[in-house]
Amino acid sequence: MVAASVFRDHTQIVLPKEEASNHRSHLEHNFMITISEENDAVRLIGSPCEIPKVRTWLLSHGVEIL
Repeated sequence: MVAASVFRDHTQIVLPKEEASNHRSHLEHNFMITISEENDAVRLIGSPCEIPKVRTWLLSHGVEIL
């Protein structure tokens, strides 16, 4: 059986709050994701097709992914 963490890695990205706030508007308008705020982080949740696109965009803009 596959561990749940494998599925989470393909459907979620966790960012520090300050990184997410710098890019939130762009993320909301250009990707089909849900943004969930937590204590000191923000969770970007999307389909296994959308999350790789978000990850690539974030990395190309120098965003640290937790």
